[in-house]
Amino acid sequence: MYASWWGEIFAGKAYEVYRQPWVSRLTGLDERGKFRREFMRGLRDYTYGQAHHSRGVYLYFALPPGLYEFSRFVSWKREERFFGRVRDDGEIERIAREEAATCLNAILA
Repeated sequence: MYASWWGEIFAGKAYEVYRQPWVSRLTGLDERGKFRREFMRGLRDYTYGQAHHSRGVYLYFALPPGLYEFSRFVSWKREERFFGRVRDDGEIERIAREEAATCLNAILA
């Protein structure tokens, strides 16, 4: 079952500042222990957008089971960023970075 996750797109004056949520699927580890990732595409929803789309535009992600890194801005200056596991029942479970690395090593071994 897929999970659904969303974030609001923040756009400043004349789109000089642009903050967009993103989700990356963790696919492995490189030689230095950094995550290999594949960025997921989202679907934009303009239903509640302002006239100039500076606020109220949302980006939705449909995510199959796996390990992910999530990022979205909750205000102009504050970002929410975390690792998570999409379970088979479609729920997103927050996990620590170390646990994500351990899970990837177990899957790839």
